[in-house]
Amino acid sequence: MLTITPLSLVIAALPSLMVAHPFHLPLVVRNESAIPRTSRICGTGPPSEHLLDAHSTFYEEARIARETPEVVARKTSVAQEILVDTYIHVVTTSDQAWQYNSAKLAGLVANQSDVLNAAYSSFNISFRTQPYTYTIHDTWATDLDDKAMKTALRMGNYSALNIYFQTNLSTPSPAGTMASTLLGYCTLPTNVTYTPTSCPPQNRTASGQCQKLRQAQSTYINDGCNVLAATMPNNGLDSYQQGKTAVHEVGHWFGLLHTFMGESCDPSDPGDFVDDTPQESASTDGCPPLENYTKDSCPDSPGTDPVHNFMDYSNDECYTEFSDDQKLRMVNMWNLYRVGN
Repeated sequence: MLTITPLSLVIAALPSLMVAHPFHLPLVVRNESAIPRTSRICGTGPPSEHLLDAHSTFYEEARIARETPEVVARKTSVAQEILVDTYIHVVTTSDQAWQYNSAKLAGLVANQSDVLNAAYSSFNISFRTQPYTYTIHDTWATDLDDKAMKTALRMGNYSALNIYFQTNLSTPSPAGTMASTLLGYCTLPTNVTYTPTSCPPQNRTASGQCQKLRQAQSTYINDGCNVLAATMPNNGLDSYQQGKTAVHEVGHWFGLLHTFMGESCDPSDPGDFVDDTPQESASTDGCPPLENYTKDSCPDSPGTDPVHNFMDYSNDECYTEFSDDQKLRMVNMWNLYRVGN
């Protein structure tokens, strides 16, 4: 029998209740930190210069490939299979622990894993969910010590996805104001390898090149996605409880940017550096009913706003797709930054 005391750290790895179990519980629980109606707020930071350079390169290659299709086969293929070891961590405050018994946890993790796999499976990306962890810690659940939480909980190397579902994730609030609900944020990929200054023969490839080495895990301990627990499937946050916030944030983990990146209609602005997502100068709120209203923030540019794209700010009902170029971009970014690391 497990006894939980307030503010104590409890990490319960439960292999017998993993995603592999065949039951999917219809879970509707009250999350006291959730705001019943809210606009999507993603706290993912700006891309690094290294990532922007990579996007720019892949953006130009995609355009060239359209004129010379044989280039696609030489660069990479969406047919490439990517299997991501995935570690899900549920972190609650002591006053919300009553909502998360072992059966409910298993159902939440199973259903969330299914949503991720369904969203990415059409282009051969799958998520192999490992035994999850459950932690009761008021400071971590409110995202007040991210580094300490991830130092204690993070598993795997740089190619392993860690998602932290926190019950009280929120944005910092100025003095005298209320904090806003933050649905999630994620780290964008970065270069975690380096070429050593000294390269003995055993570290050289057959062609004589020095093999790159991976930096210590402590240098990328913050890697992963932080997501409001109420956005897990059927877990209480109105309009955002189909598990698709995690799909959006994992898109960032693969390197994708918001479809409204740059918030500009200028034809010279590359936006999200993806050619087949129409130019968009303003994020989408809710899910515009297409029979009554077509959102088109850049009317002089081809196409209308990609309101159904996972990398916009639409609500979960509206989220249905990634574009073909986004799929290819994720494969390219995986190969550049994460595979083998």
